[in-house]
Amino acid sequence: MRMKFYLFILAAAALCARAEARDADFNGGTVKDFVDYTLDASYDADGQAAPVSPDGKVIYAKGFIKKDLPSAAWKSFKDVKVRIPDKLDLRPGLTQVENQGFCGSCWAFSLTATHRDGHALGDGDPGRLSQEWLVEHSTYALGCQGGYFDSANDFIEPKGQPLYSACPYKQGHGKCAADLPAAARIKAWYMLGEKGQAPTARDIEAYMTLSGKPISIAVAAGQGGWQSYRGGVYSRCKYGELDHMINIVGWDNEGAQFDENGNLPPGKGIWILRNSWGASWGEKGYMRSKMTDPDGKRCNAVAEEAAFFEF
Repeated sequence: MRMKFYLFILAAAALCARAEARDADFNGGTVKDFVDYTLDASYDADGQAAPVSPDGKVIYAKGFIKKDLPSAAWKSFKDVKVRIPDKLDLRPGLTQVENQGFCGSCWAFSLTATHRDGHALGDGDPGRLSQEWLVEHSTYALGCQGGYFDSANDFIEPKGQPLYSACPYKQGHGKCAADLPAAARIKAWYMLGEKGQAPTARDIEAYMTLSGKPISIAVAAGQGGWQSYRGGVYSRCKYGELDHMINIVGWDNEGAQFDENGNLPPGKGIWILRNSWGASWGEKGYMRSKMTDPDGKRCNAVAEEAAFFEF
């Protein structure tokens, strides 16, 4: 099969919308050469295997775009009185792991997971919800070229989010009506913590303890060995720019206690993370990652920004 090469240029602020075939890893930044090729036969947008390039490298898309929101969008749980358990694992009650394919739509998958699983763990599972509808119609994002937490605005009345069956995922190439009937809605959403500061481990755990629901977070997935994670506790921490949105669905504080700032001692604590790269990635689509490195720096900038929903 003859390859076709296209020059594909992105603005420096736009992150990882398409694959850079030579690197084959969807790192953030400017894309130089995009290769148009046939996907591996084992993969489709609704499947669990990742797309594979002609040279056999697995390709993963991200798609996070940094924004600045007003102070009113932030809410902290630092002063909330709650007994936080040493361990929490929401995985047994969560819905299926999804696969975003080539599209830089991690934002849509992270938000949709927070939305659907928030209902599933509360008032009942509304059914599989449509990420494609968000990719095509959210005015707060750039479709397959990336997005941010503020697309959660679409989940509030009067819009809400329609079912997957009404608008199946086509990696941004569907043609779904903007006014599809909503299957689920939220009352409000907030960035977690205080504006200008990353949410503390206690902020995150306090909200999740009180609500019993996951949150959406950003992470530097293009750094270190994050993308090649296969299992175990990830500790190849490397700090970098946020470029991907996923979910926190649990933790293990390893018996450590919070300090006066709401964080655990350096190198202590493990997050349970849910990704959108299919069940063939990591531990059936999940990762267990150290919260910080031995110096106390956030492992791959995990949860430097995070958001939660009110149902």
